[in-house]
Amino acid sequence: MTDAPTETVIINNSGYQFPPAVFEWPGVRILEVTAEADVPNDLTGDVVVTTTEGSSNLAEILARGIDWVHTIGTGVDNFPFDVLDGQTLTCSQGASGLPIGEWVFAQMLSFAKAMPEVFVSDAPETWGIDSRIGSLRGATVIIVGVGGIGTEVARLALALDMTVIGVRRRGNASPFDEMTVVNDLSKVIGQADHLVLAAPATAETRHLIDTAMLARVKPGLHLVNIARGTLIDQDALRIALDDQRVARASLDVTDPEPLPADHWLYGHPQIRLTPHTSWMGPDALNTMMALLRTNYDHFRRGEPLEGIVDVEVGY
Repeated sequence: MTDAPTETVIINNSGYQFPPAVFEWPGVRILEVTAEADVPNDLTGDVVVTTTEGSSNLAEILARGIDWVHTIGTGVDNFPFDVLDGQTLTCSQGASGLPIGEWVFAQMLSFAKAMPEVFVSDAPETWGIDSRIGSLRGATVIIVGVGGIGTEVARLALALDMTVIGVRRRGNASPFDEMTVVNDLSKVIGQADHLVLAAPATAETRHLIDTAMLARVKPGLHLVNIARGTLIDQDALRIALDDQRVARASLDVTDPEPLPADHWLYGHPQIRLTPHTSWMGPDALNTMMALLRTNYDHFRRGEPLEGIVDVEVGY
């Protein structure tokens, strides 16, 4: 886009209510078209804001002069890329780094400090001694995916004197001098005390953690997944949990989502499971909306947008 429109029409197809402060100035008009609604015959617009899964009426909306599509959320593995017809697609890249980083660190600390196992509800056999309690200092964390989330996890880990190794698809650029970045997880996974999955879900990363990869781990591994459930072969994980190669798996994502009520992940004693809530916090949605507003300013000025999705690679 080269010439900024005199009025920008944003079609809200996301189901979220925009905070008023997001667009409090002249030159923007917001139209609500929910995922279930019929698309008005006279609807036209410049931008559509939708979810990372799109909607059944999205293709019809995109045919109404849309230049740019923005998703509220980061992972776009379920987005219907085939409905795009030359539009630029962006996501809320980086919006969840801080809350998810905190969630990951909480899980690593609870594992290192043997929580909740060390909690007592009656008098223990010994007082003041528990050999299960360890430390994060000096431990090695491997982070698969060095985007906004992986970078925040690395920052927190380095602050506690952990050894940090990042794994990315190509290149070895590192956000921190103290952090090593490699391209082949299989060559370093045996060093991990904690393995954090923060990579996008693509055909390349499907079942990245499988039987062969789990055979390489150091016994007693803590596995953390805040990416997508498809990164882990859950059948292989179950075997690795039962033979103690994986001591604990802290999972915020599963395959499928939501899990059926009788799924084995709910009851396994070495699983710590949350229902895809690691991104949440008091300002989570406001942060996503702030990114939308920043991108909207770029759009109005004809500047490059942030968080552009490469539809060929899927993130």
